[in-house]
Amino acid sequence: MRKYYYRKLLIALFVINIVGICAVYFKYCRNVLPNAIELTMGEKACLKYDVPAVGMVKDQKIKLNQPFVLTKDSVGQDEIKAKLFGTIPLKDIKVNVVKQKTLVPSGKIVGIYVETNGILVLETDMITGVDGGNHTPSANKLYQGDYILSVNGSKVETKVDFMKKINECNGKEVTLQVIRNHKKTKIKVQPVQSVTDSQYKIGAWVRDNTQGIGTMTYVAGNEFGGLGHGICDMDTGKLMDIKGGYLLTPQIDTIQKGKSGSPGEIVGSIYYKEANLLGTIRKNTKYGIYGTTQSDKKDKAYRIGYKQSVKTGKAQIISCISGKRETYDIEIKSVDQSNHDVLKGMEIEITDPKLLKQTNGIVQGMSGTPIIQNNHIIGAVTHVFVDDSTKGYATFIENMLNSSK
Repeated sequence: MRKYYYRKLLIALFVINIVGICAVYFKYCRNVLPNAIELTMGEKACLKYDVPAVGMVKDQKIKLNQPFVLTKDSVGQDEIKAKLFGTIPLKDIKVNVVKQKTLVPSGKIVGIYVETNGILVLETDMITGVDGGNHTPSANKLYQGDYILSVNGSKVETKVDFMKKINECNGKEVTLQVIRNHKKTKIKVQPVQSVTDSQYKIGAWVRDNTQGIGTMTYVAGNEFGGLGHGICDMDTGKLMDIKGGYLLTPQIDTIQKGKSGSPGEIVGSIYYKEANLLGTIRKNTKYGIYGTTQSDKKDKAYRIGYKQSVKTGKAQIISCISGKRETYDIEIKSVDQSNHDVLKGMEIEITDPKLLKQTNGIVQGMSGTPIIQNNHIIGAVTHVFVDDSTKGYATFIENMLNSSK
């Protein structure tokens, strides 16, 4: 009897393992296939994916693990219905056919100033009150990443304005309107009079703006895209919800070279005056920042190279890190068209002796540096390897363009 149950247990474990392996493989195959393919009208795209799947485009069957060509002479959208082994529904891949587009790669080093859409809560803290007691009025009420929009129905625009309104309550309970996880909610908090300065406070560290240095990726007319990744708060680590901001000409003081274990950095200052204004920022997304700027018509426009056209091998970046707009050689070490991490679609290495002498590779502030291959703009630098500053990651340009809409 024991042997019988033992065999059943072994069979059950075997089945569970097989199901688990199948599930992992299915997920792997889904990740290998892109969610969408961008295709320029009239051009041919030769594709191949290492997945034993069959794709259906209308009535046409395509073996996705063998080279196949996509082309279309009109703007529109198609769909490839992919099935694993030709039978198991795997993924519906959108094929977006667009008109030929050009962008002007920038490479300009810019100062970035953005204001939060509400007062960002960093953390809650303890207050010692005039009564000698320790109080935590915001504990378990406000949370890191909350955005405070108003106090007792009165809108707050700045941190100073927020602190003033809290103090003016004279210790009476206040109602805060807060955005948490993209939903509005109301929170009641009892301010405490601080023994330090006799001001009424709610025991919360807050922020209303941030600034830094980065790189403008491209200009299209009067619109720009930059950074290649979003602006995240240094304390919360979350993508910042912004109401707007400015691009400014920074004063570059020095460039700290990168070394193993310590990424380098463009060190400079941002002075908020009209003469330094380069443009306005309207949007902060996972794939970069977007807004308006003055176009520079003297710089060459490049056609867009979508991810299926990106190859390992030689490429270039355009950067103004030396003080003037220059082209530097890089090598694309690997290309990942999957959706595993779209900010790391390419692994790149700086090979240009002049740039290596100046920076030792990629430094902080170069995020957004445009990448050119075969006379097409294909992406932007996003990350530097901490242990090797000559190497880093880049995102495909189509990620930035789709996010700008």
